[in-house]
Amino acid sequence: MTNKIDVLAIDDDKFVQKMITKALSSDDLSVRTANDGESGIKQAIDQVPDIILLDVEMPGINGYEVCDRLRNSEATKDVPIVFLSSHSSLRERLQGYEVGADDYLIKPFEAEHLLARINVLIKYYQERLELKQQFELAQKTAIMAMTGSGELGQAMQYLEQSLSYHNVDDLINGLFETTNQFSLNCCIMIVDDGKYSWFSSEGIISPLEKELLEMCDRSVRFLDFGARTIINYPLASLLIKNMPLDDMERYGRMKDLLPILISAINTKINTLKTQESLTEQSVNLLESFKMIKSNLYHLGTTIVKNRKDSRTIMSSLVEDLNYDLLRMGLEEDQEEFLLNRIDSAIEEAMIQIDAGKEIRDVLTFILNNLRNVMDKQETLFNAFTASLATESSDHDDALDDGVELF
Repeated sequence: MTNKIDVLAIDDDKFVQKMITKALSSDDLSVRTANDGESGIKQAIDQVPDIILLDVEMPGINGYEVCDRLRNSEATKDVPIVFLSSHSSLRERLQGYEVGADDYLIKPFEAEHLLARINVLIKYYQERLELKQQFELAQKTAIMAMTGSGELGQAMQYLEQSLSYHNVDDLINGLFETTNQFSLNCCIMIVDDGKYSWFSSEGIISPLEKELLEMCDRSVRFLDFGARTIINYPLASLLIKNMPLDDMERYGRMKDLLPILISAINTKINTLKTQESLTEQSVNLLESFKMIKSNLYHLGTTIVKNRKDSRTIMSSLVEDLNYDLLRMGLEEDQEEFLLNRIDSAIEEAMIQIDAGKEIRDVLTFILNNLRNVMDKQETLFNAFTASLATESSDHDDALDDGVELF
């Protein structure tokens, strides 16, 4: 709208044209005139006015037909139209309203009355235009909110599902399912103990893409170049090859959502490595416990056997000594001395041999404790393995059911 309000008066009566021009010409209003319907329509479309004053009865096409054609033109469909007519019946008013008029003014009319009606219509038009703009903005905001909510729902669904993934392949496949829903082509590099693995949503990754991901400084979170963006985390770097530069609002949402997904992948990879280490440690610990238990049992059995063998050997030694002493022909006091020494030594040896029972009791206690520890460790390991299997089954069921968060 220009500084002056542009009024187009379509009327075949020259006197009415002059009256309208005189009444409305001011610093705020400018008036153009047309002598018939066809020329009026052409003027209105060529230079869209702010308001149209339209006579009902004109040669050629009448005011109702002109109004109908103006309302069906994209350029003039919203321009306020005031009918000027010498007829004041309800029928004529209804007919004007039916073809799209905004007001109906009866001839003859006072200049002040005409000016007041025009001011009311201009204000009405401006308010309607503002409301239309507010509606369009609200509609656009609502569409953006619904779109953003859908994208957020897809991201949240991936974050929930990522908890049940048990290997990197499943983790990456789930990511690509989500980015495919975002209509993004991606490739990703995973770092594991200094070794690189590459994956692509398109099934193949070019040598240059590998080099870009490998050489990129992972301490820099975002690297943008054209329609491509690299998002870096310590264990994962994502290359998006078709960022939506033509839609900056969606571009902003993608730059908000994608780092959350890559952060989840980075955390999950650490979790998978920890689970793998704990599982391996648990298996090794169980094997060590079994070996210690076996060795302690063997040691205890050997001690008991050696104790029995020692008693047998000592008993046989006493019998042999008694027989040998009789053959040696020793004096009685010599024989008694030797026998006492032998008895003392045998008694001391038997005391030492009997101490093996205490050792056996200690070993039995240790074995029982090891058995309890082994049972608890095995129970924990089996529960952990079963929980992983349950999570995997629940994840598959969720995919089959097609669960949606939004």
